[in-house]
Amino acid sequence: MRHKNNLELFEYWTSKRGNRPAPNRTDIEPADIRTLLPHVFICDLGAGNELNFRLAGTALCALYGRELKGRTFGSLWLDDGIRNADRTGASVVSRATPAVLTLDCLSTEARIIKAEMLLLPLTGPSGQYDRLIGLLSVFDPPYWIGHDPLIGFSTTGIRFIDQSRDPVFLANRPEIRLPSAAAGVHSPSRTEKQRKVAHLIVLDGGRQD
Repeated sequence: MRHKNNLELFEYWTSKRGNRPAPNRTDIEPADIRTLLPHVFICDLGAGNELNFRLAGTALCALYGRELKGRTFGSLWLDDGIRNADRTGASVVSRATPAVLTLDCLSTEARIIKAEMLLLPLTGPSGQYDRLIGLLSVFDPPYWIGHDPLIGFSTTGIRFIDQSRDPVFLANRPEIRLPSAAAGVHSPSRTEKQRKVAHLIVLDGGRQD
């Protein structure tokens, strides 16, 4: 786990679960994680082990340029990754096993950004493991978020967290490396990233000595 937001949510979730495999949905107080809420989502497990968004933070929705509530979890992935994403999410819930995913995120203009997703199981009103809380953290958020929507994720690595072992540095389970479907997609050069604003041209970056 590399992103501080994911680590913060994991530590909060761990404090709420106590000696249980997972906390209850009612144990999670939004006010306790208010700085993380724009990046947080909650999914429940429906028929056929399909996860559906009950709630999606504004930052996640902004990446896709649309509201995600009611959509399926797997729909955030590129076509060849949907099945694996659904199986991973369902496994997190049914086995009450947290997971960390590393992602390549592909935009409509073929830009790629790196991100990390944390998936944590929750119990519902019935006491069964039937939902999860997650958080998506983008590394080095680019200027074009909100203007160039994502078309899908590609999972490049999965790590399941063994709660029976000391999670120091969260390295108690090796990451399973996966090939990225976005690999080989052209990433714009610096000159291609010039943006026109009225009669001005804005260059990304800053002073470089």
